Amino acid sequence: MLELASAASVAGDAQAPAEPPPSSFEQLKAKAEAARDTDQIEEALRHYNQLLKMRPEWAEGWWHIGALNYDRDQYSPARDGFAKFVVLEPENGQGWGMLGLCEYQLGQHVNALQHLVKARTLGLGGNEELARVVRFHQALLLNLGEQFEAAMTILRGFALQNRESPAVLDAMGLSVLRIPGPVSSLTTEDQAMVRQFGKAAFLRVQDKQPDALRMFEELEAKYRGRPNVAYAYAVALVKETEGREKALEQFKKELERDPNHVPAMLQYGFESLAQDRPDQALPYAKKAAELMPKSFVPFYLQGQIYLKLNDLALAVRMLEEARLLAPASSKVLYSLALAYRRAGRSEDAAKTRAEFDKSRELEKRQGAVLPYSGEDEP
Repeated sequence: MLELASAASVAGDAQAPAEPPPSSFEQLKAKAEAARDTDQIEEALRHYNQLLKMRPEWAEGWWHIGALNYDRDQYSPARDGFAKFVVLEPENGQGWGMLGLCEYQLGQHVNALQHLVKARTLGLGGNEELARVVRFHQALLLNLGEQFEAAMTILRGFALQNRESPAVLDAMGLSVLRIPGPVSSLTTEDQAMVRQFGKAAFLRVQDKQPDALRMFEELEAKYRGRPNVAYAYAVALVKETEGREKALEQFKKELERDPNHVPAMLQYGFESLAQDRPDQALPYAKKAAELMPKSFVPFYLQGQIYLKLNDLALAVRMLEEARLLAPASSKVLYSLALAYRRAGRSEDAAKTRAEFDKSRELEKRQGAVLPYSGEDEP
């Protein structure tokens, strides 16, 4: 069970009321605290509800309503308590984090993701346990929204801190196999497959490449022909200099299984570009843009390709299209600033570089920094 921070560390000092509080308030508060400390939850909740009728703007009381209900898995009243708390303490990241966790349990996934992101942006006050729970549930929600790369970016932190658990392995497996989940909805066989791929991904993040690649290779042979199996193996291979040609083969194998597999097209394009084969990459980037015209990534890839081909007019056009679709993406802003600079548009380059700096800082605070071009900085 998640251990919550004390109310005093969360709510802070309450503002002095206009009139001195009645002695009955302090007496009832003492009873509520005593009941809470001795795990008499029903009695504590009854007292806190009475206290909040006396003083509705008491943030600490709403925190306790939320926390006590959360601890007993009563997520609806817990959500309502934390919702009141964040109205009174809007800059408190812990309150937004707890609100998001309640919403996750209630299946309110859009609100949950927004509030978990807000919590991480505001900061969680040094509560490391809450920070880990918030990050993990954010990753689960990103998986559910099919934002698998973003989910894996967050989950990497668990592997780097050597925090292995069945839940983390399952979440990583869902990400690399591009399965939204939840894992409980899968067959027993698929659950086993997901966890094994999660373990391989965990090892790869820990830089145990020989073990990770051996496991990916065995899993590709075992589950050959299943969706995203070749793709997951290929993604692992691109990190290895000696495996990059084999990675292209595996991406093609995924495309043979599904000719409209856009992630495989994009990865094939990025890897071809990394191997200095822009002409080989371009058809895949164009087809991906046709299939997913509302995704910024195919346009970003085309911009990178045209930068490599020194076709600056097309590079700027593609990257501007990518920025329209993803105005806060640091890697798009980075490349667009570079394209502007090379095209002699110094004012536009400086303005876009400033946007990049702001976006990059925000991504760092949220723990969701994504890789960008290895070109010289604009």
